[in-house]
Amino acid sequence: MASQQYDIFAVTIPASDADFYVTTTKPTGAADLTLAATIPGQNGVGYKVTITSDGDEQLKGFTVTGVASNGAVISESIAGPDNATATTTAYFASVSGVSVNAATAGNVTVGYAATTGVTLPMTRIKGLYYVGATSAGSIVATRQSDSRVLLDVKTPAGSGAFADSLYLAAEGIKVAKTPDDMATVVTTNLTAATFFCG
Repeated sequence: MASQQYDIFAVTIPASDADFYVTTTKPTGAADLTLAATIPGQNGVGYKVTITSDGDEQLKGFTVTGVASNGAVISESIAGPDNATATTTAYFASVSGVSVNAATAGNVTVGYAATTGVTLPMTRIKGLYYVGATSAGSIVATRQSDSRVLLDVKTPAGSGAFADSLYLAAEGIKVAKTPDDMATVVTTNLTAATFFCG
């Protein structure tokens, strides 16, 4: 899309909000949870969904339904956590429903987390900024359709190691070939990373 080349938006890792989709609730039986919000990011960025409870929900099943960064409708069922947080393996650009198959033992919230990665729709990575950690790390962007690694930046060890607004040449890296494609961006051993896309 031609207009995307000049509409820049930022994506930051880590990013999280434990009760973005569902604020505190304690269902008394199988239920569809009431959504407080549905779209965690902008322009189709995908995040993993988190289920957090202060009780033992290990025998409960939670199902998350929504849309991926490439526009596909997706659904994932996960076992509940035990006084902790359970996280989907899929990345959701939006969530249309969250259900539980039984009464919960504790108070439950549903949110999102980008602790190490996000998915990007058809866009271009035009620049990045990162802050290192105590160990060397990396930033890797992989296109879904052909598993091609599009970006692989090795980051040095040390919290003082950073890239100050590293801009990519020309129009940057196009992460998807078509609107029904997308890319996964994963970071390891970084304190923070921000990608400038458009």
